[in-house]
Amino acid sequence: MKTLKNNFYMLRLIWQTCPMGVVCEMLHWFIRRVGELFYSVFLLRFIMKAIENGTEFSRVIMLLVLLLIYGVVTGTFIAWYWNWYRRKVKLKIDEMLLGKMYEKAVECDLSCYENPEFYDKYTRANAEILQRGMKILENCSRMIGIIAAAVVSICIIAAWEPVVIPIVIVCAVGSILIDKKRSNLKYKCYLDTTSQTRTQDYVKRTVYLQDYAKELRLGNMFFPLLKHFDASVKEALQITHHYYGMEAWLRVLRELFMSFGTYLVAQGIIIFRYVEQKAYKLSDVVTILNAASVLQGNVYSMSWHMADFIENGLYVENLRAFFEYEPQITEDENGNIPENKPHRLTLKNVSFTYEGQSKPVLKNINLDIPAGQKVAFVGHNGAGKSTLVKLLMRLYDVTEGEILLDGINIKDYKLSEYRHRFGTIFQDFKIFAASIEENVLLNPVKSKQEEQLAYDSVIASGLKEKLDTLPNGMKTQLTREFDDEGTILSGGEFQKIAVARVFAKQSSIAILDEPSSALDPISEYEMFENMMTACKEKTVIFISHRLSSAVSADIIYMLEQGEIAEQGTHEELMEKDGKYAKMFNMQSKQYREGGVD
Repeated sequence: MKTLKNNFYMLRLIWQTCPMGVVCEMLHWFIRRVGELFYSVFLLRFIMKAIENGTEFSRVIMLLVLLLIYGVVTGTFIAWYWNWYRRKVKLKIDEMLLGKMYEKAVECDLSCYENPEFYDKYTRANAEILQRGMKILENCSRMIGIIAAAVVSICIIAAWEPVVIPIVIVCAVGSILIDKKRSNLKYKCYLDTTSQTRTQDYVKRTVYLQDYAKELRLGNMFFPLLKHFDASVKEALQITHHYYGMEAWLRVLRELFMSFGTYLVAQGIIIFRYVEQKAYKLSDVVTILNAASVLQGNVYSMSWHMADFIENGLYVENLRAFFEYEPQITEDENGNIPENKPHRLTLKNVSFTYEGQSKPVLKNINLDIPAGQKVAFVGHNGAGKSTLVKLLMRLYDVTEGEILLDGINIKDYKLSEYRHRFGTIFQDFKIFAASIEENVLLNPVKSKQEEQLAYDSVIASGLKEKLDTLPNGMKTQLTREFDDEGTILSGGEFQKIAVARVFAKQSSIAILDEPSSALDPISEYEMFENMMTACKEKTVIFISHRLSSAVSADIIYMLEQGEIAEQGTHEELMEKDGKYAKMFNMQSKQYREGGVD
C-alpha cells in the first residue's frame, strides 16, 4: 500500500506540473500496447477468416488503407512526442522536483545537516531527484497500457478457453511476489551502501574542485583519500555481492515460474484442444494463441514493471520524507514584523547544546546590545563565538534562556522578516558562479538602482582598484564554472565581495564572522575603516581572531569555554590586564616581529 501511495504521490506532483505531459505519455504507451494487440490478433484473425470464407479482396484492401492511415497518425504522434515534446516534459518535471528540493533544503533546520540519519536521506533524495520523476511517469504509463492490452486479451481468451486465465493470473501473482522480494533486496543494498557512496563522492569532489587543488599538489593528501576510496569500494562490493547473489537466484526462480506456467501450460492446453479434440477452426486457434501470447507477454512485462513500480515506491520514500520534513524553526506568517528602525538585542541566560551532545557550547550568556553599538566577540577557537552569532540569526534556537529584539522574543517574529534585519558574513562564506553584482546582491539585478547599490558596496569594501582592471566591470563572471572567460579572484578579493554583501543589504544589524581572515593587516585596517563608515547607523557585531580589529569596538566580550570571561572597552580590558590583555599583547608582539600575516 505504501508503494502505491508513493508512486501516486509522485504522479500527483507531476500532474500538477505538466498535465498534458502525463496525458501524452499514457496515450503513447496505450497506443503501443493496444496497437500490438490489434495487429497480432485482430488483423491476423481478419486475414485468416478472409481466407477461410473467401472474402472479397477489396474489403481487405480497404482495411489495409485504414490501417495505413491509422499508422501514419499514430506514428506521427509518437515521433512528435518521443523526439520533441517528451524532452520538454522531462525538463519541466526536473525543474519542479529540483525546485521543491531546493526550497525544502532552505527550510530545513541547520541542525539537520549535523544529523547523519537525516543527511543520508537527503543524500539519497538528491541522488535520485533527476531520475525518478520521468521514470515513475513512464513506468506507470507503461503499466496502464499493459493492463489495457491484458484486459482485452483476457476477454478474447475467455470466449474460447477461460481455463487459461487463472493459470496466467497465478503465474503473474507469483512473479510479482518474487519481484517484490528482489526489489526489497536491491533497495536494502542501496541503503547499506549509502555511507560508502558518500565517501566516494567526497573523494571525487576533492579531486576536481578548485578548493582542494593547491593542497593536493603540495602534499600527499591524495593517498590517504585514495585509501578511504578503495576501502569504501571494497565494502560496497562485499555488500553488493551479498545482496545481488540472492537477487540472482530469485530472478532464475522467476524465469522458471513464468516459462513453465504461461508458455508451457497455457499454450499447451490450447494446442491440445485444437489437435486432439478439434475444438476450434484454424482462425480461432490462431486468434487464441496470439491473444494468449500477447497476454503472456504483457503479464511478463507487468511483472518486470511491477518490480520497477515497487522499487520506485521505495526510492520515492526518501524524497517524500525529505519533502514532508517539518522544520522546527518555521516561518510564522502571523508573527510580528520588526519595525524599520535601529534595534536593540538582549540575551537573557542563554545556553545552547548541539543535538546529540551533552556538553553545552554556550552557558548562561547575558548581554545587552543597544541600537548602533559596535560589539566585538573575541576568544580562542571553540569558545562559542560563531555559535552565538547563529543563535542571534535564529539558525538555531536556544536550549535555555531567550533572545529579545526590542524586548520581544525573537521566536515571536516572522522568521524571514526577522532575518532580513541582519546583513551577515560567515567565515566560511561562499562565492557563486555568477556576476560580481549578483554575488553582492545575492539576487538577480532588476534595476539601475540595484546596479548602483552593488557598485557602491563593492567600492566601500575596498575592491575598486581590482574592479577597474576588469573589462566587464560589475558584469564580470566569477569563477569559470559557466564562463571560460570568468575571473578568479584572490582569497582576499573574494572576502571583499562577501563584505560588500553587508553594505548592499538594507539591514539595521551587521554581523561579521571573521571577515578579515584572508586579508593582510593593512587591508584589514582599511576594510574596517570603510565598514565602520558604511555601517555608521547600524549595529555591528563582529568576530575576529585578530584583536587589533576589536580596538574600535564600543564594547568587547571575550568568550572562553562558552562563557563571557571578560567584557569592556579595549582600554578597560587592557587596564584590567587579564586574559584579553595577555592575548592582545601576544598578538601585538607577533605583529611587531612579522609573525602574523
